[in-house]
Amino acid sequence: MLNLAIFLGAFFLGLLLSRLWYKFTYDSHPTVKKLDRLGRHKGYHFHHSIYGVTSLFVVPFTITHFIITLALIGFGLGVIIDHTIEEGFIFITKEED
Repeated sequence: MLNLAIFLGAFFLGLLLSRLWYKFTYDSHPTVKKLDRLGRHKGYHFHHSIYGVTSLFVVPFTITHFIITLALIGFGLGVIIDHTIEEGFIFITKEED
């Protein structure tokens, strides 16, 4: 039961943080342009769902720590699912000139 609570807590934390990131960076705030540039490099746009993928790639290195593994899987899936709802199932896109 504790394992399920850890997984769900991390999942909803991932959803919440992803939602806040999306709202903060795409709001009409003056710092939006600065934050939007952080996700761009050499003609590519790295979406914030890449954080979810990164946390899932770390999982094999934490397999001996079951609680950390559950938390990383939950967080990663939460971020990916929220980004999929907002912008689609994309991680990196090539920008048009």
